[in-house]
Amino acid sequence: MGKLKTKKEHVDFTSALKSKKNDPQFAPAGSVKRVEIICTQALEEDFMQSFSEKNVAARYTKLPAVMGAGYSNPCLGDAIWPQLNVMFIIYCSEEEVPTIKEIVWDLRDKYRTEGIACFISSAEEV
Repeated sequence: MGKLKTKKEHVDFTSALKSKKNDPQFAPAGSVKRVEIICTQALEEDFMQSFSEKNVAARYTKLPAVMGAGYSNPCLGDAIWPQLNVMFIIYCSEEEVPTIKEIVWDLRDKYRTEGIACFISSAEEV
């Protein structure tokens, strides 16, 4: 069996590591709204479906197992309070906020005994 010849190639990764600070393609969004939604895990699918149907919250962060106590039953993931919450953190434009608020109110009306908290604040991407 003969020796396998391999040719080493130099690959330049420095272009991928360049700062994106001055690249307009990667410019920060600037002033945005931060929307935090905390609800029982049972409502996660309803929120995702509503976001999709209303074409909002395309980019979000989801924390799938959140524990806490609010104005409804505690969700602590233990033997006494076994249910857990889910939390969505959404950064969006001012224009998306009324639609997201509408989704929250619609689901609050539909699921009156489930806990749904929503907080909106200003944020700035740098």
